[in-house]
Amino acid sequence: MMKHSQLFRYLAYTLEIVFLLILQDAPGVIPEIHFARPLLLIPAAVTIAMFEPQTPAMTFGILCGLLTDAGMDSGILGLHAMILALVCFTVSYLARDLLQTNVITAFTVCCIAMGVTVLLQWLLDYVALGYADPGYALLQHYLPRFVYTVVLVFPIYALNRLLALRIQPPVV
Repeated sequence: MMKHSQLFRYLAYTLEIVFLLILQDAPGVIPEIHFARPLLLIPAAVTIAMFEPQTPAMTFGILCGLLTDAGMDSGILGLHAMILALVCFTVSYLARDLLQTNVITAFTVCCIAMGVTVLLQWLLDYVALGYADPGYALLQHYLPRFVYTVVLVFPIYALNRLLALRIQPPVV
């Protein structure tokens, strides 16, 4: 049975995801830099996975991925959900024994997750469809989105670390 503190922590994560989704998708809330907006749910899912067991981590990854897919105007529905499910499960598994849970690890893992995501989006949206000059789209649209997102890993990690460490079961 799920403990009250665990349920409360998962509720806090869900509220964070909803808040970040609003920030990510509402026009004019976060300014565009070089015609790019950050994908805030990717670092949220990855940093949650650093503090949670595999099943909840993967569940939050799928949720964040589906919400990201729903908010994008192009692309394959479920692409982000598949990527984040795999990444979050792997991060959660490795964070138990191999990875140190700190901001540098979170930044590195988010860079890898965003790199894979951006490259797959670019390959599927431009290269596979045969658009002329896909390199321009990569440099002018996808790389700014990558940089904008990974810069925001630090505050998202701090929030998830706070939630994970403060909302714990009481010591008996």
